Amino acid sequence: EYTGYFKGIKTYAVTAGQPAFFRIKLLPKIIAGTVESVSGGTVSMLNGLSITFPANAVKDNATGVLYNGTIIVAAQWIDPTSAELNNIMPGDLRGMNTSGAMKLLTTYGMAAVEITGSGGQSLMIMDGKKAEMSFPLPASISATAPQTIPLWYFNEEKGIWREEGSATKTGNKYVGEVSHFSFWNCDVPASFVPFSCTILDSSNRPLPLTLVKITVLSNQTNTWGYTNEEGFVSGFVPGNENLKLEVLQTGICSNVVYSQNFTTTNTAYSAGNISVTGNNVLSARVNGKVLDCNNNPVSNGYIILKLIIFIRGMI
Repeated sequence: EYTGYFKGIKTYAVTAGQPAFFRIKLLPKIIAGTVESVSGGTVSMLNGLSITFPANAVKDNATGVLYNGTIIVAAQWIDPTSAELNNIMPGDLRGMNTSGAMKLLTTYGMAAVEITGSGGQSLMIMDGKKAEMSFPLPASISATAPQTIPLWYFNEEKGIWREEGSATKTGNKYVGEVSHFSFWNCDVPASFVPFSCTILDSSNRPLPLTLVKITVLSNQTNTWGYTNEEGFVSGFVPGNENLKLEVLQTGICSNVVYSQNFTTTNTAYSAGNISVTGNNVLSARVNGKVLDCNNNPVSNGYIILKLIIFIRGMI
């Protein structure tokens, strides 16, 4: 949590004896616009996300009393094709449908929305009322986007997505109604299986904190994960699907240094040990003791490693 940002929440599957590593990037609360509660209205963002409020449809979250005044709308659209998706979305794209079954979700767009009053008070939609949300649909995944798609909200207490309502594809966007504000998600649910692998370098040393990307070949949607200190990464992938696994070089460029296709069934899939070779794979293990100025061991502190790159030649 940080003032002026939406909460960053991660849900992850654990494997016995293996720590998990992930990154969280907080989303700033961008003011999308304001609406007068008595008349209602629409706020829109340049990326295509919009929220429409009916008249007299908002209450004070603390008192439950009908709010009369200016509604300040903070929002963020989360691009489902973004390479940052795994860092900025809440949860881990698992959700519980209306039948109570856990599903793996393929997202076609998310949004975070928060509404407050002119005095900074938290607001919420009145019981029995709904707001309309329009989610932009990226052109690269529009062809595989279904005409009607379930809507899911993120349950912060449980750490999972919950199905509630649906949205309809209208041109280059999905349009649906919501009864409250949180993170909302347009997703296709599917069965899933556990996945794991261990990434090693050419000397069979673990490659820690390395990005592993898995792509569903039928719709080109992606999921990501980072290896832990032992090079191990695990998570969930769609069952009965043809997938592509890619290992990305750690660093600014994030070039693909390994790739393989694989097919899942309805049981857990382990890719085992994957050795990544080539000149683009650079890793080093640093060992030593950290002492204070009196040569006493430091039990609680930080180590800062500065990477200095020398480039020789003419530009």
